[in-house]
Amino acid sequence: MKTFRSLRHRDYRLYFFGQMVSLTGSWMQTTALMWLAWDMTHEAKWPAFIMVSIVGPTLLFGAWGGALADRLPKRRVILCTQFCFFTSALILTSCVLSGIVTRWLLLGLMLLHGSIQAIDLPTRLAWVPDLVPREDLVNAVALNSLLFNVARTIGPALAGIALAYAGPATCFLINAFSYLAVIVALSLMSRGAGDTVVDGVRDTTGGFRIVRRDAVLRTTMVLAGLVAIAGWPTLSLLPAYAERVLGQDQKGFSLLMSCLGGGALLGAATTATFGRESRQNLLMLVGVGCVCTMLAGLSQVGHFYWACAEAVVFGFGMILFFSTGQAIVQMQARPTQRGKVMGIWAMIMSGGTPLGNVVFGPLADVVGVDRVLLVQAGLMSIVVVALATMRVRLRRRTRSLPLEVGPTTPIT
Repeated sequence: MKTFRSLRHRDYRLYFFGQMVSLTGSWMQTTALMWLAWDMTHEAKWPAFIMVSIVGPTLLFGAWGGALADRLPKRRVILCTQFCFFTSALILTSCVLSGIVTRWLLLGLMLLHGSIQAIDLPTRLAWVPDLVPREDLVNAVALNSLLFNVARTIGPALAGIALAYAGPATCFLINAFSYLAVIVALSLMSRGAGDTVVDGVRDTTGGFRIVRRDAVLRTTMVLAGLVAIAGWPTLSLLPAYAERVLGQDQKGFSLLMSCLGGGALLGAATTATFGRESRQNLLMLVGVGCVCTMLAGLSQVGHFYWACAEAVVFGFGMILFFSTGQAIVQMQARPTQRGKVMGIWAMIMSGGTPLGNVVFGPLADVVGVDRVLLVQAGLMSIVVVALATMRVRLRRRTRSLPLEVGPTTPIT
């Protein structure tokens, strides 16, 4: 049970299960949005543009959101963002049901959603260490990835059923009411949980200086940004890949998304169980190696069930890499600076995704989805080489250290 040891703490347990319900609804909405954008336009660039509109505002305002997390009580900030998400999802549902939704209106509504997320995401990332003791922090970060990917597995599967029998508006409505689970969980937490603030924090750009001066933070974030650029756009390419390469409809697309989520769930569980400081470089290397190999495999395969199997390994590798990387950043940041540092992390994750989507989405319409996946695999190989080189240097440095013999050390 050491995989789930952070659930011993009541406040984190409430947060965990409330987020699981909410994120399941969010993945239902994301799946329905990508299919709706594809179905309205039959152009691979529009699902990519929708994804950009969701995560792009965090790239612009993530540092400000992270500084806000250090200045204001985090629980109150998250309560406000959840109410705003609830309202945004209801507006989206109403537009779809009334038949007035267009691709541009969809883009505008997702920009609103993304602007809320620019505050919510850094605050939630910085809040987790307030809910568990330090010795359980790595486990709690990994469990956050696990719950995210449980939702990634369940949400698209439910969305596939809802899309087939009730339409996308049902997915959007379910997502709206899923935010109430987080609101209830926050209301039940211990008084004062997450209400600590750091006095005198006014600098919204201080996170950049912190990252620049810390070699571990700097290297981790650069490599994570490269993986985000080359890896995450695969999600927005899946509708076109399912239809053009595999000959599948929305059910096949939803199954691919669920397979990817199932692999991601396995990656998060692996990090929660086996994640140790001494293994962090190895876990990141294994993760990005899986992603690189599976992107190349997806570019060549034309059989649906082989594609599903490769999607599982792809999801496993992505989350093994990112959950380990996030744990490194959380542990490396000082408590008084964690909001700003996690704001930079959120900016890099959010910035890499739209950059990759803007490039690879339109490119897929020109050269084909399979060729774009092969290009992504080539970019990912750069990260593989970088991590492998770092691992070799670290092992050489460890071997070159002099052996320290203490008074109780046996000499043979």
